[in-house]
Amino acid sequence: MPFAIIDGDDIGNKVESFILANDVANFIESSRRINFELEGLATRMKELPGVSLVHAGGDSLLIEMEDEAVGLVVEVVNMEQKPGSLTFSAGIGSTLRRSFMALRMAKSSGKCRVVRFEEERE
Repeated sequence: MPFAIIDGDDIGNKVESFILANDVANFIESSRRINFELEGLATRMKELPGVSLVHAGGDSLLIEMEDEAVGLVVEVVNMEQKPGSLTFSAGIGSTLRRSFMALRMAKSSGKCRVVRFEEERE
């Protein structure tokens, strides 16, 4: 069963900027918005047939899915993108390691995208 790692883009940088500016109000508001968006995405993933939420924490989700559910997961992640506000990158692979490698490829190739690990890349 494939895995997907879904991770918020540039979340750490946004939060750190508020910390370094000593901006408590925007730090709290940003954290609330991130949590709200991630919880919403986790809920939508759990509602998909053949998808199991393995872990949710910080700005990341780890899901395991049936092969038939991969297209649905990609569709939901793409629908949840909010360019200019909060975006996610995702990596999908047949193992946890491969899904992480795909996530790194998504992040390094522009973010706000889903990358599937292709077996011949390894």
